[in-house]
Amino acid sequence: MMAFATRAHDLHERFFGAFRTVLGGSLLQLLARLTLAGVFWRSLLTKVETAKLFTYTEYINDFPVERARMRVPELPLDLKPATLHQFANDFALPLIPGDIAAWMATLGEFVLPILLVLGLFTRFAAVGLLVMTLVIQFFVFPEAWWGTHALWAVMAIFIAAHGPGRLSLDHVFGNRFAR
Repeated sequence: MMAFATRAHDLHERFFGAFRTVLGGSLLQLLARLTLAGVFWRSLLTKVETAKLFTYTEYINDFPVERARMRVPELPLDLKPATLHQFANDFALPLIPGDIAAWMATLGEFVLPILLVLGLFTRFAAVGLLVMTLVIQFFVFPEAWWGTHALWAVMAIFIAAHGPGRLSLDHVFGNRFAR
């Protein structure tokens, strides 16, 4: 019985040791950064005017519909009227006028995901997105905590606590300036 338990433990350690070697460390940190950045980048694209890249035509019930494989924000950023309306009328943000809150959220969703993807000022970006998540949670969608926002918060906390990993500009610049 003891030999079986020892073999089972050894098998467990080998399997999860290999798993940790492949997915642990910098790859996991990169995946967390890209995932969290993607959430907020997609939110940005709903707030601003966008340009379509790699367009194609899809036919739905014999009607042509133009689609795009990718959308990017048009620069300079231009808020959609619906975004301004939403922040002014639908979101219960205290102390901050709706138009200012809309621009703050939009600029945060533009800059912070880019920093996360690059791994530049990563912990700052993760904490910024954590603060945005908490504002969304408490003032915009207070009923949605366990559905989505807790997952965003956990990713942001993980990134802030563990840093960007070796696959980042923070790592490259940190090593360069440490010498």
